[in-house]
Amino acid sequence: MDTKKLILAVVLSIIVISAYQYFFVKPVPMRTAQPSTNTAPGSTTPGKTGDEKKSTLDLGSILNDDVKTEEKSEIPAPTVEASITDTQEKTVSIETPDFTAVFTNKGAGLKSFVLKKYKDDQKNQLDLVSEKAEKTGTTAIYPFYFSPFGKESLFKILNGEKYLYQGETSIRIGNGEQKEISFEYASQEKNISAKKTFIFTAGSFVVQMKFEVSQNGKKIEEVPVIFGPDLENNISLERTMLMKLKIGAYNGDGIKPLEFAKVKSQPTQDPNIEAARGEMGTGFYWAAYETTYFAAILKTDMRSQLAWVLIKRKLDNNKADLLSYMTVTNPKAVYLGPKDEEMLAKIESSFPDANKVIEYGWFGSIAKIMLKGILFIHRVIPNYGWAIIFFTLFLKIVLFPLTYSSSVSMAKMQTLQPKMKAIRKKYKNSRDPEQRRLMNMETMALYKQEKVNPASGCLPMLLQLPILWGFFRLLQVSITVRHEPWMLWITDLSKKDPIYLLPILMGVTQLIVQKMTPSGGDETQKKLMYIMPVLMIVLFASFPSGLNLYWFFSNVLQIGQQKIINDKMFSKKKEEEKEKKSLKRKKGAIEK
Repeated sequence: MDTKKLILAVVLSIIVISAYQYFFVKPVPMRTAQPSTNTAPGSTTPGKTGDEKKSTLDLGSILNDDVKTEEKSEIPAPTVEASITDTQEKTVSIETPDFTAVFTNKGAGLKSFVLKKYKDDQKNQLDLVSEKAEKTGTTAIYPFYFSPFGKESLFKILNGEKYLYQGETSIRIGNGEQKEISFEYASQEKNISAKKTFIFTAGSFVVQMKFEVSQNGKKIEEVPVIFGPDLENNISLERTMLMKLKIGAYNGDGIKPLEFAKVKSQPTQDPNIEAARGEMGTGFYWAAYETTYFAAILKTDMRSQLAWVLIKRKLDNNKADLLSYMTVTNPKAVYLGPKDEEMLAKIESSFPDANKVIEYGWFGSIAKIMLKGILFIHRVIPNYGWAIIFFTLFLKIVLFPLTYSSSVSMAKMQTLQPKMKAIRKKYKNSRDPEQRRLMNMETMALYKQEKVNPASGCLPMLLQLPILWGFFRLLQVSITVRHEPWMLWITDLSKKDPIYLLPILMGVTQLIVQKMTPSGGDETQKKLMYIMPVLMIVLFASFPSGLNLYWFFSNVLQIGQQKIINDKMFSKKKEEEKEKKSLKRKKGAIEK
């Protein structure tokens, strides 16, 4: 196998793997909303504008055709001694060195969670609470609200009430300090009560939580808490396709996934709304509501029910807005922050194997080793672009014996081509089993005589495939290179090259490598292989610029290595050809 065939195999493998994962991974089974003959309260009518749809939409009614009605024949005796509520809507802010969280007392939900050390793609401070939460309908649905999509109307009622908060409304805590805040509501008339407690520790992205709900004097054992309708804000168009909002639930053996974009929704009673819902079951240690770089990881117990809801809202200009929710009963804590290896390692006592939320895919262990190498170099050279370049140089040095052996073997194979053609010409009838056997025997004898192993040119190159794939996944999912610049026009190594210069340079250097690399293929095959760099430019144009930088610099090093090998391997042959030409000229001069 020569280098050109291997490159073709590598590229096709990446395409096939990516296409398989995208098109053929089976979606999680779902239970779709059943259409109703009656129009839901607050539903829209055809012909209204996108803004009107948002203002009148009542998401809590979309999937609640089977909401339980109250039994009026039996009115239980009041068990709530006194009503607890607030007359005004207010917010409570908790600031730590890492984030600022803002809660609203209306429904006691998380209104904002701004990470201080991370920016969005517009260079603003990143808020993990989606701005969609305030635009979900007549009543906003914030993270840590009770799920309004179940059969019980109680939770929907509690989301619309103003809870009483007693304490400072602006709190700052330093490293090591801890602060607990509580929101409480009770209605003597409705005979219900609820309390939400959140405990913050400075220096940690983990928030301890406790939810208590009672109705008619009875404690409700399974309290469904919601997270959604999205994660992050202001994602640029270049990054949107890579974000893949999803759920990842860890059961001790692996991650059970659900990707919201792949869920098929069904029509509802509202012509502008499609919806779907489903359950993922129990038996999970934690459930992550996540994008590529950030996650809300909710700690569960093995009895916690995990479910999801998807609402597809049609907007103007044939566009649609996805509102995606994860529901967990009785969550104990939440990690709300970046998918960073070091930070996730610190929370594994509460969230077992939390680093599995970073999906490196195949050869994940290799990707992690490479990440450690890049981080080590970055401590000395504080630029991730140059760190990738020096790490590529390090890999080239480590793999030099393998690549050198491969290149030398292919060079020797090319020098044997005249003898190989002579053997094939000798046994013209390839359909004759006896002639084919004799041809193979003579070919193997030639290899043995010339001390050439045809497989040695292939195997060392195949060993580099895991490194390539590991690097590919590393640059796609690691938050380490997110928003990290290299120089000049490369301002984000995790996004594509905005002017496509690196992919073009990668393709040009790949073409040079192919022209310099010895090959035993026929002329037609050689011409076809020259198309590969063009295909690679097209394929890699949308890949992270860090990956293009890695392959481009690797090609530059390969060009230098190949020149040394070619000079060494073919110098003797050139001298022999020179002597033959000299003898021919002398012979011609004598004959004259």
